[in-house]
Amino acid sequence: MRTGSLGTDDLEDAAVVPVAVAPNEIIAALWREALAEEGIVALVKATGPGLAYFTNFANEHVLYVLEPQAERAREILATLEDGEVP
Repeated sequence: MRTGSLGTDDLEDAAVVPVAVAPNEIIAALWREALAEEGIVALVKATGPGLAYFTNFANEHVLYVLEPQAERAREILATLEDGEVP
């Protein structure tokens, strides 16, 4: 697992920023796992009306990471969209 050169102190006060919007819950879970394999923890939040109208499964999901890791996360996700292995 790759954790990068960021130390705990660098991440302690970091803001949480959006890095991608997945079309559904399945893709969001795949992207989150790909980021985790590279040492980046991602928060996934569903958009749309949600459980009030049935399920969040088909709604878009936003992936958030800590700001110092955002650029690397976007690079990883871009390789997935291109069909490459990070």
